[in-house]
Amino acid sequence: MFASLSPLELGRLRMSVGYGTHKKGRPLTPVEVGLLLHKARGAGISLSDCAKALHLDGTGHIRRFLRILELPQDLQHLIDWGGGKSIIGFSCACELVRLQDADDQRIVASSILENGLYSKEVQQVAQLRNRSGRPICECVKEVLDMRIKVEKRYIFIGTIVQRDVEKALASLTQLKRDSILMSSLEQIGLQGVSGRLGTRMFTLIGDQQFNASMEGVGKGSLERLLRKHIAEKIENG
Repeated sequence: MFASLSPLELGRLRMSVGYGTHKKGRPLTPVEVGLLLHKARGAGISLSDCAKALHLDGTGHIRRFLRILELPQDLQHLIDWGGGKSIIGFSCACELVRLQDADDQRIVASSILENGLYSKEVQQVAQLRNRSGRPICECVKEVLDMRIKVEKRYIFIGTIVQRDVEKALASLTQLKRDSILMSSLEQIGLQGVSGRLGTRMFTLIGDQQFNASMEGVGKGSLERLLRKHIAEKIENG
C-alpha cells in the first residue's frame, strides 16, 4: 500500500503515529509525519487507506498532520509532540492553522514560545481574530490578560546562510538536528536555553539567565558562532 515509501520511512511512520507510540519515543516530528503522508497521498493513497495502514480510527488525524504543512516553513521545525519551552506542540500547531494569514501565524507562534500559550488559548486567539477582525496583537493580548501571571521568555532566531550546510541539515531528522544544536550551545556556554534547528534557521528560547548569557556573548557573535559550530559538526559527521 505504501510502495512510495521506503521500508525505513514506513517503519518510522508507524513508530511515530498511533496508540502508545508516545511511551516508546517517536522518531519523527509531526511535520516529518505529515511530509511522509503527503508523499503517500501524492502516490495515490487515499486518506482512509492511510488511516487503516496506521491503525487510526478515521481520517481526522491524517488530515491534521497534512494541515500543519500549510504553516510557514520557518515555523515547521519548531513543531513537536507534547509541550515544551522551545517547541510548538502539535495541538497548538493544529490550532495555529485556523489563522489564515502567515504573518498572524508567526506572531501567535512567537507568543506560544515567549508566553507558553496553550492550545486552548491559541484556539481562543484564532476565534477572536476570525470573528472580530481585530489586529492579531490585540487578540493575543486579550487572551494573555485573562491569565493571572505571564512568564517572560526570550527568543533568538538565527539563519543558516551556507547552502552546503542547509542541504546537509535537510537530510537529517529533527532529532539529529536538535542534537547538533544543543551540542553547539554547550560549546558556546549559554545557560538556561533550549532550542530547535531547522534546515534554514535556528530558534533559541530561554529564561532571564539565557538573556544575560546571550548579551554577554553578543547577538551578532552568537549567530556567527552557532553557524561555525553547526558547520563543523556536520563536516565531522
